[in-house]
Amino acid sequence: MKIKIPYQDKITLGYSLARSASFAAQQLSLPFFEFITTGRRKSHHALEPQKMRAAYTELFNLLKKDSENIAKGHYPVDVLKPEKVAQHFLRYPRIIYDGYAISKRRLGKDSRDFNEEAESFLKDLPEYYQRNFHFQTGGYLTKESADLYEHQVEILFSGSADAMRRLVIPLAKEKLPGDGTGLHFLEVGAGTGRLTRFMKMAYPKAKVTVLDLSYPYLKKAQDNLHDFDRLDFVQGAAEELPFQDGRFDLVYSCFLFHELPHEIRRKAIAEGYRVLKAGGCYGLVDSLQKEDTKDFEWALEQFPVDFHEPFYKNYTQNPMEGLLAAAGFEDLLKDQGFFAKALLARKPAE
Repeated sequence: MKIKIPYQDKITLGYSLARSASFAAQQLSLPFFEFITTGRRKSHHALEPQKMRAAYTELFNLLKKDSENIAKGHYPVDVLKPEKVAQHFLRYPRIIYDGYAISKRRLGKDSRDFNEEAESFLKDLPEYYQRNFHFQTGGYLTKESADLYEHQVEILFSGSADAMRRLVIPLAKEKLPGDGTGLHFLEVGAGTGRLTRFMKMAYPKAKVTVLDLSYPYLKKAQDNLHDFDRLDFVQGAAEELPFQDGRFDLVYSCFLFHELPHEIRRKAIAEGYRVLKAGGCYGLVDSLQKEDTKDFEWALEQFPVDFHEPFYKNYTQNPMEGLLAAAGFEDLLKDQGFFAKALLARKPAE
């Protein structure tokens, strides 16, 4: 059956598809550089035509949904504004060079490789965070890592990472309509602040506190969000939030929980519950879990093999919906697209 797309959505969808194709092309080039580095060819056993057709169908559906959400007014078309072309393509050689180091680290299964800059932060961080997630150089603890991260994630997901992040915004809009006037949000594990950028576009009058464990990433978030007002930046951990009870109307996170041990996941949700006002909302975007998909079970199994993700298998086997319910949240909303799902639940009103 032919898919009918309204004219006003065609431009945004066309742009998103072109952007996706650009990142997919960059993704396809990386195995060549890995072969040069290690002499090993990447296994293609997971890249069967049927699996790839299903993946690209879901990718198209996600980008189409993102275009529809723009048309519905959940967030403005400005979320698609590209960075400068020169800035984008001048970064790619740095990513190739970093890929060389990542390949060597993956080959040696070395997840504790830190330079002097990264080591200067280690003593103040919890043990679970002291590693090179994804075998990336510096873990989350260097300026260079923060500079490359968003580009690397978009390459990994063929240009769909931003659209996956935005899945939580329509859920938030259902519970918290309007422009954010009088509301105070908290992003936990904000990284470089990419989701908060989209939240501020959707809720321009909201105050947002941006929290992350990594000083270099938090500094990058400050740089990335310099053109927005009503923002505070705080260094801290999701499981030990430095805020008083009942302070926020919305607490949210993106791609955080799959990188936490199970007990830390539970504590992070409990902390989010504590700092929410009665009737406030808790939202998250993260990887699909085993109960969410049959088509992508192969990807959930392959991801921690290709990348250093020590807590990912446990994450896939323990539904976030159950952890939210156990913490006392109710009225769960859910959406999913491509490899991500979004959840939003409410703290009971007094």
